[in-house]
Parts: sequence; C-alpha cells; structure tokens
Amino acid sequence: MQQYDGERYYHRIPGLLVPRVGDKHEKMNVAINRFIDTMPGLVDSMEESIAKDDLENRPDSLISTVEKLCSLLKNIYARGLEADAMRILRFAKSDGMVGGVHKHMPSFVMDLLSLSVVLQKAQSFEHADQKMEISEIENNASIARDLSAIIALIDEHEFETAQRIITELAVYNSGDEEIVNLMQLAVAKKYDELKTVADALYARYAESINQLAGTDLSKIILAVDDMPEILAFVNSALKSHYKVIAVPSGKTALKVLEKQKPDLFILDIDMPEMDGYELAERIRYMIAYKNTPLIFLTGNSTREHISKAMAIGCDDFIVKPSNHENLLTKVGKFLA
Repeated sequence: MQQYDGERYYHRIPGLLVPRVGDKHEKMNVAINRFIDTMPGLVDSMEESIAKDDLENRPDSLISTVEKLCSLLKNIYARGLEADAMRILRFAKSDGMVGGVHKHMPSFVMDLLSLSVVLQKAQSFEHADQKMEISEIENNASIARDLSAIIALIDEHEFETAQRIITELAVYNSGDEEIVNLMQLAVAKKYDELKTVADALYARYAESINQLAGTDLSKIILAVDDMPEILAFVNSALKSHYKVIAVPSGKTALKVLEKQKPDLFILDIDMPEMDGYELAERIRYMIAYKNTPLIFLTGNSTREHISKAMAIGCDDFIVKPSNHENLLTKVGKFLA
C-alpha cells in the first residue's frame, strides 16, 4: 500500500479536511490509509447485502457494514459522507424505509469511490514531489457535498448535526460571505431561511460535482514531446482527470511501455532521434496497443502531415497552439 502523505497534501478534498500538523495530523494519516485499504471491501459487502438480503427483515449485514463506514468517515472528518452514511443507517434500521436505502445508496457509493480516487491522486508522484495543490473543481466539490448533506439533514430535522457541518464549513471558507451567513442563520436557528440559502448555494457549487465525475485516475495517458512547456501544458490540462506520464523523447516512451500500460497516447511529430511518426509505428506494431487511442499534438498542420499521421493509425490530430478545454474534450471522447 502506498502511504498517504498528509504533510504535503493537506488541502481540501471533497468531503474531507486534513489537519496540517500535530498529533491530530498523524492520526489522520493512519485513518486515511485505513480508509483506502478497507473501503473497497466494505462497498462490495454493502452492495452484496442489498442484492441478497430481504431488506424488509432488517439486513443485519448491511447495517454492520454501514456502521463500519460511518466510523471510517468520522475518523477522517469526511463530514458530508458521514452524514450520508448515517442517513442510510437510519433507513436500514427503520421498518418500511427500504426505499430510502435504495434511493440514497447509488450516489453514496459513487461519492465513496470518488473520494478514494482523489486520495489516490494525493499519493501520485506529481503531488508528492511538486506539492501540487488540489484543483478548484475539487475544492468546490467539497463545498457542494457538504451543502448537500446540510440540506438533507435540515429536511430530516437533524439540526445539531447540520450545524456542526456548517460551522466547520464556515471555518475553512471564512472568505465566502454567503457561507458565513449560513453559519449565522444556523446559530440563530432560522432553519427555514437556512434551507433556502443552502439550496441557492448548492446550486452555485453543484456543477463542480458533475465536472469531478469525469475524473478517472485509473486511466493513464502517455504524453511525448521534446518541449518541456508542451508537456507542462498537457499535464496541466489533464492532471485533474487522468494520470499523466510526460516524457521528452520516443526512446524514453518505449522504456515507459515496459512498465506501464497507457490508455491513450499524445505524441509530438517533430522530435530529435525518433520522431512521432516512427514512435507511432512502433506503438502500433505492439499487439497491446494496436487499438489504443493515439493523438498527435503538433504544429505541423499541412494536409501531407495529417494524411501521413492518419495512415499510421492516428485517431485524432490537435494543432498547436491549443487550449485546455479543447485537449480535455478530445481526450474525453476516447476515454469516456
């Protein structure tokens, strides 16, 4: 198991806040690693319980599994997801509430998996060595998930838990006047107005969850270009959605293929020693990559170059200079 390094990656993660220093920080690291190890098995057990158990007859195995998830999420201060787990637990323990389990379980499981993906991102080489900060999308998704939990808790009259989450949210977003106002309404126990404001705030941040849903760091992209600034551009455009391996030459790329299995290639054409055409041909000769998506990112936009690239087996062609949105759209088309 790779160790989660909270010292270097203490930024906001969706539904999670990591203390930076001290004993609490060390305990958090242990708890996060326990979550990474344990969560997949618990999710499998939870889904199996739903598939096999008669939920009308109190699914003991499901209740036990969700209780364990509650404990794990509480230990890593995953406030929004902890509230979701508590809600599912109440449904599972209540007579005639089977529909609530089925309604909330799919989104809960997706959020658990999403959290795990972002934690894995924190373990990546780039974050460990360059101390890269979490993206704005992920930060906003953190706020959105907390707001979603707050709204549900208000609906269920769980005001004490809602107020705890609001207070923590306000502490870490003290510059956002609307979130601070949310806390003031909670303290004043103006719950009707609080619900209205929370709904409006959630609408503001909810799109970030949809954007984050496109993240799949199990997908590997191998980018090859002899210009560092182009590799930096590709990494910047794709790092929040996929695992990017950026190398400066065809020779290095072939060495990478001995240990990694990319899901997509982005190749420059004009490179010394081995140009993009030769590298693409070598890739296509490998059975494992005969049908792997391959994109040329180059300044050569003549018909001759495009025709040659397509003849080799190129799937798409991006002309420099490009932008983040265009590159992400092109890649997403193949990795959706």
